Amino acid sequence: MLGGLACGTRLVGLALLPALVVLLWPRRRRDVAGLIPLVLLPAAVGAYALYLDHRLGDRFFDTFAQWDSGWFIGIARDGYSTKQTAAFFPLYPLLIRGVEEVVRSYVVAAVLVSLVAGAIAVVGLHRLARPSLAGDTVLFVALYPIAFVFTAAYSDGLFLALAAGSFLAAVQRRSLLAGVLGGLACATRLVGLALLPALLVLLWPRRRRDVLGLVPLVLLPAAVGLYALYLDHHLHDAWAFLHVQSVYWHRHVHAAGPLSGLWLAVKFGYQGASELAQHLPRAPAAIQHKDQWASWNVIQLLLLIAAAWLTWVAWVRLGAAYGLFSLATLVIVLTSPADLVPLVSLPRFLLGDFPLFVALAAVCANRPRLRQVLLIGFAAVGGAAAVAFAHHIWVA
Repeated sequence: MLGGLACGTRLVGLALLPALVVLLWPRRRRDVAGLIPLVLLPAAVGAYALYLDHRLGDRFFDTFAQWDSGWFIGIARDGYSTKQTAAFFPLYPLLIRGVEEVVRSYVVAAVLVSLVAGAIAVVGLHRLARPSLAGDTVLFVALYPIAFVFTAAYSDGLFLALAAGSFLAAVQRRSLLAGVLGGLACATRLVGLALLPALLVLLWPRRRRDVLGLVPLVLLPAAVGLYALYLDHHLHDAWAFLHVQSVYWHRHVHAAGPLSGLWLAVKFGYQGASELAQHLPRAPAAIQHKDQWASWNVIQLLLLIAAAWLTWVAWVRLGAAYGLFSLATLVIVLTSPADLVPLVSLPRFLLGDFPLFVALAAVCANRPRLRQVLLIGFAAVGGAAAVAFAHHIWVA
């Protein structure tokens, strides 16, 4: 750390690096981690370079700013200038705006917030899971095929950190902290409301005088309500974050609620499997859009089935609170299916459904071969997904 401060004082501080490497060279294999803090020296110089020329930072980090990243960065820079921007909740853009004041680049700020939030989320999950499951839970989250968003200008890392933190605080019966973190999660994404039933179970009073411990939970719907009030004042539509979903993203709430979403997911998934079976023989002809949609519908239906099963596992093995959060997450996602791909973005939404990963770790606890297959599969698919995302190919 002192070496980093020296480099932050004068460039000649980099001369310390070879000497420190020699002095700290590991005598045993397990001491290799002692070299990690030395990255602070070049990092200090790099941070100063980015401060002097924010365009350098933008060029380096633009790879991480794809698709929805533009919306978050645009809101951080210009505020909620159009009704379409209301679909993106305000906490993540606010943090980007604050960090930008230091690093002088919205792109760099967005990625830094995601990286820090992702690291905090992993620490929270490690503490939340049982000791025997903590390591594998972190591994499954880190290698999950959509985990590249932890290094992108997306709010998923921030949401996971706040949701896991709120849940952990409730497990420890720290109701005020659970309510504050839950409210911040709702200020990040609407699906944060899925925390409410789980927190009620965890904080349910054991004695009559403990009833006041439930009061902080009003902060969750209050966060959504405050955002609605802001939108009403600024855009003259309190529920713009819901209305724009149907207009611009073709997501609709049907009369049967989540049951409609479930029916459409099964229907389109079955149709997609049938279309793929008919069209695959024509390969290697060019893949058409309807083939891509069919593939997504099949994959996401299978993922929904797996998530539903892991939700049941979480309920049985981990407790009702874990199962309730996962169930509520799936219900919210199914309530507003999209037109052509009903479960669009489901793989990314499930990244915030952390009980699924704890449940998966529990399932693999006594199945080493299954664990190995899943970890290798996650890493392989995740690498391909990250490359596709970096080349502006939509993944989730």
